[in-house]
Amino acid sequence: MSGDLLGTFEECVEEGGLMKVNLGDLRKELGYNRLGKWVLEEIASKLEGEGLGYFPRDVLDARCNTEPRQWDEVWIYVRDDSTRARVLDAVLTPERTNVRSVLDGLAGGDLSALTAEEKLKRIQEIVEA
Repeated sequence: MSGDLLGTFEECVEEGGLMKVNLGDLRKELGYNRLGKWVLEEIASKLEGEGLGYFPRDVLDARCNTEPRQWDEVWIYVRDDSTRARVLDAVLTPERTNVRSVLDGLAGGDLSALTAEEKLKRIQEIVEA
């Protein structure tokens, strides 16, 4: 029965990689009529499967959100190795991230903490200036 969240992924990319969405819209995109424990788990799983992170985490956790409502909202972001995504991942999923390296490097301007793409972008900005 369940679909995917490719439309949500594409919309998030169009919005610059970060947007707010309600559970009713996510539920509909997956083809469900009602929200419940299993639907919350499915939404969380499908977001991750599409390369999207989300917060606050407790909205999609059935242990915390025992009575989910269609108007409950989550922020979703594209997990694209951008600075924003790396900071959010460090805070929201520290078990999958080298938190100290990401946060210290980005906050302190340590170029070794930047991705290759971010380093190239900085070089281009210097050359164009």
